[in-house]
Amino acid sequence: MCVNQVSFRKAGFGLIETLVILAIAALLLGIGLPAFIDMISAGTATDYANDLLADINYARSEAVSRGSRVVICKGMATRENSDCTTGHWEDGWKIFEDCNNDQKVSASTCPDRNGDGAPDNEVVLRVHGPLNSGWTLRGNANVTNRITILPDARTNNIGTLVFCQNGKLNVGNQTRSAAVVVNITGRPRVSQDRNSDGIPDDVTTCNLN
Repeated sequence: MCVNQVSFRKAGFGLIETLVILAIAALLLGIGLPAFIDMISAGTATDYANDLLADINYARSEAVSRGSRVVICKGMATRENSDCTTGHWEDGWKIFEDCNNDQKVSASTCPDRNGDGAPDNEVVLRVHGPLNSGWTLRGNANVTNRITILPDARTNNIGTLVFCQNGKLNVGNQTRSAAVVVNITGRPRVSQDRNSDGIPDDVTTCNLN
């Protein structure tokens, strides 16, 4: 009996084909990775700005409902007498009721809301954790350390707070920053980039203070 011999050739890549594929992959990686990093950085900056925006609006709401000043300031410490002068905004921030307007978390300075006949302690309402390594948040003018919201939701703290990664506003027109602007009405807004240069319109530097 005769059996037909069928020849099979293993499919695969030779050395030259493999080297070509690796070269193309390296090229695509070199082009795509920086763009991906820029996209992540821009998204992180936007997320941080939206966090701060939401917290300022929350503080405005609390100031109105409580009928007292509410402070947003740098520093996560919530112990009694912790204030707004230590560290930087990127270390985190806190929101607290400031009944005696001393920019500190104080005891026995607020109205007697619980009816026990004694002044209430100032309440820490919300705390935001520190930013990721390499990120900074700095404020200029009257928002270097804090923003005080009055009972009518206005503020005397007018200024801009800017988020930056590694001390850069942008890299090759790709944003690595975001800015939040606070006006006298107390309403915050995220700064736009109308000329598409990757830099928020309201800032020219990362280190505002």
